[in-house]
Amino acid sequence: MSNHGTSRPRTSSPRGPSASRRAVLGGAGAGLTAAGLSACSGFSTGSSGSGESGGGGGTEQLTMLTWAGDAEAKAFKALADGFTAQGGPPVKVQVVPYSEILTAVDTGLRTDNPPDLFRVSYTDVGAYRTQKVLADLPDAATLEPSFLPAFWSAVTDDAGTFGVPHHTDTSMVLVNTAAVASAGLGPLPTTLDTAWSWEQFADAVGRVQPSRADTYALAVNWQKAGAYRWLNFVDQAGGRLLSEDLTSAATDDAGALKALTYTRDFFRKGLVPQASSTRGQPASDFFTNQTVAMCFAGDFLLEEIEGAGFEYTATFLPRDVNASADLGGNALVAVDASPRKAQALEFLTYCAQAQQMGEFCSTATVLPTRKDVDPASLTYAVRPDLLPLYVQQATTIREQLVDQVVVPAFSAVNAQLRDRLDEVFLGSAEDAAALAQITDAVQSVLTR
Repeated sequence: MSNHGTSRPRTSSPRGPSASRRAVLGGAGAGLTAAGLSACSGFSTGSSGSGESGGGGGTEQLTMLTWAGDAEAKAFKALADGFTAQGGPPVKVQVVPYSEILTAVDTGLRTDNPPDLFRVSYTDVGAYRTQKVLADLPDAATLEPSFLPAFWSAVTDDAGTFGVPHHTDTSMVLVNTAAVASAGLGPLPTTLDTAWSWEQFADAVGRVQPSRADTYALAVNWQKAGAYRWLNFVDQAGGRLLSEDLTSAATDDAGALKALTYTRDFFRKGLVPQASSTRGQPASDFFTNQTVAMCFAGDFLLEEIEGAGFEYTATFLPRDVNASADLGGNALVAVDASPRKAQALEFLTYCAQAQQMGEFCSTATVLPTRKDVDPASLTYAVRPDLLPLYVQQATTIREQLVDQVVVPAFSAVNAQLRDRLDEVFLGSAEDAAALAQITDAVQSVLTR
C-alpha cells in the first residue's frame, strides 16, 4: 500500500457471503485506528474562524489532509484547482508525513477540529467506518457501475458507501533481463490469459542460476506491513484466511495449506534469501542491488528501481485456481461531522470522475479504479511500457480477498501475519501445524 450512519437500503451489487460485514464492523474495537490516539505534537489544521481550517471554523474553504510525494502533491493541487474552477469552494491540501496521517486525523477528531476530507489506506477505512466517522456518499448508486467491484467493495458495507476508491497499486513480477538470460525462459507472459501457472512459475524460478554465492532467484514483497501480500497466494489457491462471515479465522483451509507449502518451498529450496522473510529487508532492495534476479514489486517502486542502472521488465503474478493480486492504494473520504460535509462530498464526486482519475494516475504514477479509464490514455512518465500491464494486473484484485483485508481489525491481523509467517518460513514445523500457528494467532486478535 504505497504506504487506510443510519442504515438504509443500497442499490449495490450482490456481495455473496460477505454481505454480513456489518456484524463484523459493529463489533470492532474501541480504538479508531492502529495508530491509536497518541498525541501528534504540533499538529494543527489551521486557524479557526479564518475559513481555512478543518473543524468548526469558517465555511469558505475545504481542508483535505493527505500524505504525498512531490508528484502526488502536484496531482492533488490540480484536483483542488479544477474543482474550484468549476464553481466549488477552494480546497486546501494539507500534506503530512505518511507515518503521521492517522494520528493527525484522530487528533483532529478528538479535539472537534477534523479536516473536511482525508486520504486513507483501504485497510484503514473499516476502523473509521465502525466509529461512524465517515460521511455516506449520496450518489453512490450512480458512481458504482463505473468502478471495478473489488475497489467499490473496499469502501462499502451494508450501511452505505463511505468514500471513493481513488486509485490503487498492486504487484507484478519484475525480471532482471541479463540475470535470467541464460535460464531459457523464453518470452515472458504479456497477457493475463497467458500468465504463468504456479507450476510454470516454480519451474522458471528454479531454472534461474545465480551468478554468485550471495545471489538468489527471487524475493517476494511480503515484508513488514506488506505481510498481507502472502494472501495473494492463498486467494490464488482458492483459500481464505478469514471465514466467509469475516468473524473468525478459517481453520484447516485447503487453499491456505497449499499456499503455505508453495511459499515455504521458496525458502526450503534456497530460492529466496533468508533475510527476505516477512520481518526482513524489502524485496525491492534485493532486486535493485542485484541480489535477486526476480522480484515481486508494486508499481509505485518503479521510479526508484529505474535508478538501479540495469535493464528489467515485468510479467504478471502467477496463478493457480484464480488470478489474484494484492489491494494497494487509497480512498478519499469525507468527515461526517464537518459543517462543510455537502461540499466535501461534491469534491469526492469530482475526484471520482474518469477524466480527473486518469489525469491523477498519470501524474502520480498510480493505477485507476474505474473500469472506463483506458490504460492507453494514461501518459505515465515512468516506464510507460510497464504501467499498462500493472493496470491489467489490478483487474485481478478480487472482492473475496478485499473483504478480508478491510475488516476493522486488519492492522492487528497483519501484524500477526508478519510475525507468524516469519517463524513459519524460517522454521521446521510440519506444514499443517505451521498453518495452525498462523490461524490461531489471527483468531486471537479477532476475538479481543
